[in-house]
Amino acid sequence: MKVNGGFMSNEDKIKDYLDKNYGYITTSEILSMNISKPLIKKYVENGLLRKVSHGLYIDSNLLEDDEYIFQRRYPEAIFSYNTALYFLNLSNRAPHKIEITLSNRKRISCDYEVHYISDKYYDIGIIEIESMFGNPIRIYNAERSICDMLRNGDFELELQNTILRNYFRSKDRDLDKLLEYAKIFKIYDKVNTLVEYEMG
Repeated sequence: MKVNGGFMSNEDKIKDYLDKNYGYITTSEILSMNISKPLIKKYVENGLLRKVSHGLYIDSNLLEDDEYIFQRRYPEAIFSYNTALYFLNLSNRAPHKIEITLSNRKRISCDYEVHYISDKYYDIGIIEIESMFGNPIRIYNAERSICDMLRNGDFELELQNTILRNYFRSKDRDLDKLLEYAKIFKIYDKVNTLVEYEMG
């Protein structure tokens, strides 16, 4: 790899990769550049990189993005329930514990609240948004998260009412999608009644 007529140093290769990939790099990505493992330790010691997780490093000048790092470790984990609703600005209450959803076939150990669901429902409503640090993270969309909320029954009534009010006032709402998901999750009558009340 050349730069300015010459060859890039190993450090320049890493800096270039960090610039193009949100400031993060994995051990395997470093090794693929023909940079040896002992050099990784050197780059941590000299302040070029900082280790943030097993096999994952960040540009030492950046703040760590916990949600992005978590999804780099567990790509199958989707931010869900009140966490997704908060990220979508529909909930006014920051989650006291981050919630994620996984397929029943996956198992992880973490400090987050984990919901497991069958493969049949896992993919429904996954979208990508930017985290507060500008990194891509995957969450469930508003319609899926509202269906999860109404199915779950653990949401406080006041919080649930706030979320629904914010959703029905939102220009981004998609009532057709909400009703489609409600059929899939077998809560159509409940959701249809809410739609008719709010929009009637």
